[in-house]
Amino acid sequence: MKKLQNESGQVLVLTALCMTVLIGFMALAIDVGILYRAKRNMQIAADAAATAAALDYFYNRGSSTAVAAAKTVGTSAANANGYTTSSGATITINSGTNSEITTPWHNSTSFFEAIVSQPSRTAFMGYFGVGSMNVSTRAVAGVPGGSKKDCIYILAPTGNLGPGKSGSGTSTVWLQGSFQLNAPNCGIQIDGTSSNTLYYNGNGGSTSAAFIAVVGGVGGNSSGYTPQPVTGVAPVSDPLTRYTIPTAASCTSTVTTSTGSIGSATGIVCDSASNITNATFTGTVVLTAPTVTFGGSIATIGGATGAGATIVFDTGSFNESPGTNFSLYAPSSGALAGIVLAAPTTNTSTMTLQFGNSTGTFNGIVYMPAATFFFQDSGGDHSGGLTFNIDLVVAQLDDKTSKLNINGYSPPGAIGPLDLVTLVE
Repeated sequence: MKKLQNESGQVLVLTALCMTVLIGFMALAIDVGILYRAKRNMQIAADAAATAAALDYFYNRGSSTAVAAAKTVGTSAANANGYTTSSGATITINSGTNSEITTPWHNSTSFFEAIVSQPSRTAFMGYFGVGSMNVSTRAVAGVPGGSKKDCIYILAPTGNLGPGKSGSGTSTVWLQGSFQLNAPNCGIQIDGTSSNTLYYNGNGGSTSAAFIAVVGGVGGNSSGYTPQPVTGVAPVSDPLTRYTIPTAASCTSTVTTSTGSIGSATGIVCDSASNITNATFTGTVVLTAPTVTFGGSIATIGGATGAGATIVFDTGSFNESPGTNFSLYAPSSGALAGIVLAAPTTNTSTMTLQFGNSTGTFNGIVYMPAATFFFQDSGGDHSGGLTFNIDLVVAQLDDKTSKLNINGYSPPGAIGPLDLVTLVE
């Protein structure tokens, strides 16, 4: 009986049992860590594959073999990150063109999906018959919106637009009266944070856009919005910060020219004229007057088939006389390719474009990240005479027109500066 009651040695038994459990948990933690590291590395490969495929398709989308070539490039990107069929990896590149992507909103030509999987060896689980586990990752990249991109960016986080343009409001987009704002191929991104950052001032107005994304809220009568804005989205940064907009300090020559040819094929020209009539712009011209009034015929060299030009407003603003005919085209090459009208980040002026009886075309990006752009129809709907093939990147948008159509900018034979490939999943 004494032998049965003897408790010596129990601690050793319990310690052995606990050590077994502890070692088991340690082994599990090590294997989980190994699998997590494998998945992290594999995700990098999937991200690279999806992005590479989308980029290749984006730059070669005019080719009949663009999709097949993009899939090959995507696979090569995964291979370059260490995942190949010879190492046991499975790489699948799907294209929205062929409806291969299961996520409905990415089922379009601009998106590519990469799925990478490969067995990963375990360190301790093999003792329990699990020598490896399959790890799989997925990524989707493309151009958000496809052919319908963000082409109107309203960047100011706080606004001062409101009743009577008194500067006492909190809106960054102020749409007045019986207006129509049509941007069927454009997404509208509004970074304002106030509850009324997008304000519908009037019962007879309407908007039509590919999508409307708002960081803050929507005020006024919003029943005419098509589609309804999505509020509470994340803000976006200025998409064109890579551009350096010249100022008066950048000029290589200075003139006071109010008519005829303005600018140079080389260098940056400053012009201090306040009234510019019947003028043709060349290269990059910085206008330095406090207010510039356009009149007559205002064109860029060569028109639609020419070299184009960039007109920069240094610290001031612009407006135009009724009856002005515009034929403004952005340059297709150079440091300011794609930019037709610009202002540096130090210019917080209000740029006023009064339709009146004006006619013609604006073709390019209006890049004025700290300025307010004010569209007005001068007491009547004459907007049919002006064609806006523009992308608009401004601080605030004030619209008081009966009908404003913004078509978006499509540079001839080139990728637009706002066409960006993005990882979306």
